[in-house]
Amino acid sequence: MEDGLTDFDGAGEILRAWGSGLQPDPDLTVSEWADRHRMLSGRASAEPGRYRTGRTPYMREIMDRLSPGDPTQRIIFMKAAQVGATEAGNNWIGFAIHQAPGPMLAVQPTVELAKRNSRQRIDPLIDESPDLRERVKPARSRDAGNTMLSKEFAGGVLIMTGANSAVGLRSTPARYIFLDEVDAYPASADEEGDPVTLAEARSLTFA
Repeated sequence: MEDGLTDFDGAGEILRAWGSGLQPDPDLTVSEWADRHRMLSGRASAEPGRYRTGRTPYMREIMDRLSPGDPTQRIIFMKAAQVGATEAGNNWIGFAIHQAPGPMLAVQPTVELAKRNSRQRIDPLIDESPDLRERVKPARSRDAGNTMLSKEFAGGVLIMTGANSAVGLRSTPARYIFLDEVDAYPASADEEGDPVTLAEARSLTFA
C-alpha cells in the first residue's frame, strides 16, 4: 500500500540509507578499529596488508587508552626506536576520522618532517583504508581542504605541523593532540616558548 510519500523512483534507496543512518556506530576501541579497518601500505610498512595489533601487543593498552570511552586525558610513552608507536598514533588518527571526528593537531619535530610524515604515513593511511578514503576530501589544487599539512573530513580536520613553527602550533583549536618524537623538539618554537606547552594550549577549548 502506497502512502503517497514514498511513491517515487529511488524511494527504496532513500529509506535504506535513512535506516542505516539510525544504526549507532560500533563501540570500538582504537586497537579494535585498527584490526578491523586499518590497511598498511607497502609505502609505509615492511609488512603491508591488514594491521594486526597482535604483532605489537604492548601497544594495545596504549591505543585503547586513547579511545573515547577511556577517562585518560594525557598519555606519555617513553620508548625505544622502531617499536610501532607512530603507527599506533596513526591508528588513533584513523579512528578519530572514522569514529569520533573532531579537530586534531599532529606535531613532528620540524615542518619538513611533518610534510614527510604526511606523504609517507598519513596519505597511505587514508588511501589504503576505504572507510577513511570516503571521508577525507580528495586533494585538489584549488581546494584548501586537503593539502600536504591539512586533511579535512566530515566533522573535523587534521592539521600537521612542526614543533619549530609557532604559527602552526597556534593555528586552530584541537580536540586531539598527537606529539610525536618529542625528544627532538626544539627548546622554543620561533622563540615563542615551549612547543609542547603551545600545542597543549590548543586543547583548552575542549577541556
